[in-house]
Order: sequence, then C-alpha cells, then structure tokens
Amino acid sequence: MQHALFEVLTGRYANGREIEAFPGENDLSTSIQDHLTRLLNARQGSLVHMPDYGLPDIAQLYQSLPYSLDDLAAAIKKSVLKYEPRLTHVHVSHQPMQKGDSVINIDINARLVNGQQVQFETRFLSGGYARVQARRTRGSR
Repeated sequence: MQHALFEVLTGRYANGREIEAFPGENDLSTSIQDHLTRLLNARQGSLVHMPDYGLPDIAQLYQSLPYSLDDLAAAIKKSVLKYEPRLTHVHVSHQPMQKGDSVINIDINARLVNGQQVQFETRFLSGGYARVQARRTRGSR
C-alpha cells in the first residue's frame, strides 16, 4: 500500500506533484506526510461517516495552553493509530512552548510496516492549521 486513496484518485500529492507510475523510495513518506496533513487539519465531526476522524477543536486547546499540550499529543496519537495504518510504534511528543509563543511543535516518531523509522515534525500555527514535514532519519529495524 504505497499511496493513499485520495492521491490515487487525484493523481497528485497535496503539494501538487504528480504521482509517478513507478513509486520511488520517498513516495511512501510523502504519501504519509500528505495524509497526516489532512488528518491533523480535519476537525472531529466534519465527516458524517467518520465522526472521530481528525482532531478536536484546536481553538479550545489553545485557550488552555500550555496545560492542554498533553491532551493534544494524546489526541494526535489516537487519530494516527486509527487512521494511518502504514505507521506502527507511534510515539507523539510536544516541545516546550516559549512564553508568548503561539506555535505548537509536535513530533511524531513511528515505524513503517517494513521497520524503517520515520519522523514527522508538525507545527500548529495560531489559526489551528497544522503543517507536517517529514524529517530525514537513519536506521531501520
């Protein structure tokens, strides 16, 4: 399972790049990054057929910062475990916030089903938009 259904249907990644006929070594990571971006920008209740897809209201979490960071990390882990089956051994952590900072930094560390370690850095901006970027990692099983 290399690409997500949305990418297969559109023929493109979220960044507009076309899906190649023969997948390259970074395509799986790009596909997962795209799906995590969609998942973490969706709000629970927005899809009638999957009411728990996405995250709870980010605005409420921002009101309780920094005390709500653990709740956000737990919600992200729960969503990733349920809706991104290409990742296993998922660990989600947050970086400490600086005084006056309105950006939340979350790290997602996991393994692909083949054992390769992957890392994604997620930044939640003050409007609640999540920007997910893959980090280059070494190692496998």
